[in-house]
Amino acid sequence: MLENGYNCAMRTIQFLLATCLIWFLVACGDGGETAVAPQGEFDGGSLFYILQEPRRQALMRYDIATDSVAPLFEVPTNAWISHMAASPDGSQIALTYAPSPGENEIQFGYSSLYLLLADGRSEPRILLERSVEQELFFNPTWSPDGTQLYFSHVRPLDEETFTFSTSLERLDLASGEVTMVAEDGIWPRVSPDGRSLAYVHIDPDSLVAELILADADGSNPTILVPRDRFLTLDAPFFSADGQWLYFSAVSPQTSSATWWERLLGIEVAAAHDLPSQWWRLSVSGGEPEAITEEARVGQYGVLSPDGRSIAFSTKSGIYLMQLDGSGVRLLLETQASDSLSWTP
Repeated sequence: MLENGYNCAMRTIQFLLATCLIWFLVACGDGGETAVAPQGEFDGGSLFYILQEPRRQALMRYDIATDSVAPLFEVPTNAWISHMAASPDGSQIALTYAPSPGENEIQFGYSSLYLLLADGRSEPRILLERSVEQELFFNPTWSPDGTQLYFSHVRPLDEETFTFSTSLERLDLASGEVTMVAEDGIWPRVSPDGRSLAYVHIDPDSLVAELILADADGSNPTILVPRDRFLTLDAPFFSADGQWLYFSAVSPQTSSATWWERLLGIEVAAAHDLPSQWWRLSVSGGEPEAITEEARVGQYGVLSPDGRSIAFSTKSGIYLMQLDGSGVRLLLETQASDSLSWTP
């Protein structure tokens, strides 16, 4: 069993490092992408994703109209992108990125916050750099007007006792000012009108997750999905009118092991390996509704620019579905991480 002294942030680090090692060591497949011709009408635009192959990681853009895939940034050997988010206009990409620590050095995935121009020729430039070695950033997301970046931030408190703090923060890109939004918050997503913020709160003691709806600055938080409803949940996003929240969740199981125990390998030696379904819930509350029956591993979803479709990534590829969960079809057969952006 894990020691009781480990808190949420320490296990967040373990999760990210386990994800990093799993993709580097056991990623499978032939290393190619296969585009599947879309059926029916849906919005075009560009899908940005992180390609994961046995010996390659790259930031990619899939142009839906031309059915073509192009690399925007080839990650150097022994470097690592944990998460990314494209700006609303698709011109630049926020990265939580760990450069190579050097030849023959171990990549632990301690990441800083970077910005990359989406021109396919630029290199990432630093926005917020780690102040100590064991610090890391993850889960970046943009405000709809492109002026703010939300992200989660892990800081070590005491290296001897392995204690850490996790906080959800917001960076103003013009002033460089960083403000605290919420303690123990991950997976932030801002509503289309910029007024509301959804995020997942992880209890630092029990490590269970609950879905929170708050004002954009983190004030007036309301629990929409309590901690005892699902085994775990993540990756929330709003509908185009801001009236619904979609999220990925794992239904309760009969096993006595917690999801973090499974995630960190106490029962299952794999990271991010819990099959989940897509659910939706009114922002005014109520009972969540499952919109998909099949559970898939590693799901992360985004709304199309026209608000009529949902794209989501899994370990087996990138899929497309309608807002009610119907019409699920493979859009791109590739190995993608749990970061996805869809821009006009």
